Amino acid sequence: MGNNSDAMAGQDSGSSGIGAWFIGLFLGALGGAALAFLTTPRSGSEIRGKLKETAKDVPDRVSELVDDSLDLYASGVNYLQLVVEEQTMRLKRAVAAGKLAAAKKREELELGSSSVLPFQYR
Repeated sequence: MGNNSDAMAGQDSGSSGIGAWFIGLFLGALGGAALAFLTTPRSGSEIRGKLKETAKDVPDRVSELVDDSLDLYASGVNYLQLVVEEQTMRLKRAVAAGKLAAAKKREELELGSSSVLPFQYR
């Protein structure tokens, strides 16, 4: 049971890590914008106008970031699916070759030093 709870805890920390990353990104962008506006020598009305413009652009930028992240996630999932399918086919071919080799060896051992070939009637 310890392994299952450890695996579940790993999943929870992964999803919360992504959320924390987005929150950190958002707060960092806000902090950077605030610092840039505060250190720029402009009048109050200019700063308020610029803040309004920036505030209007934030939802679009966040939406683009989320869309890009989802596209990247989907591409990663597709790539992993292709890799798994390729490895599965390799494994199936290897198993088939192993079965064929085992059958040939078994036939050799059963026939021993007989001069009759496997495809000939006795």
